[in-house]
Amino acid sequence: MAGTPYKKLKKRVEHYCNKYIRLRDTLPHGWGQCCSCRKIIIRGDAGHFIGKGFGGSSGVRYDERNINLQCRSCNRYQEGNKLEYRKFMLNKYGQAVIDELERKHRTHNYTLMELEGLKLYYKQIYRGLKI
Repeated sequence: MAGTPYKKLKKRVEHYCNKYIRLRDTLPHGWGQCCSCRKIIIRGDAGHFIGKGFGGSSGVRYDERNINLQCRSCNRYQEGNKLEYRKFMLNKYGQAVIDELERKHRTHNYTLMELEGLKLYYKQIYRGLKI
């Protein structure tokens, strides 16, 4: 399952998921706010509250509540700015959702069918928001 087609499919799902998150979290003219440092940004990353896991096998890798717009500085250079990200998550979702995400984080090897479904889902909702 760890072969090339599987890895390519995971990358496609991530591509559409991240595009959707970035579009979801920005205003129509492209501006958004980093969930961690609250800086206004034009282009940002789709930052994960709980990391993707070893080999990208987290059970919350594609959970929309776990992924939010983040500036590149926080996401890439400050390792997600976890303390401020946690404050954002508490304010937006509450402790119960954080606890649920932490429980679901366990290793999860997505099947090809799950990945195909996720790819179609994120591709469709991204295109729906883009219109």
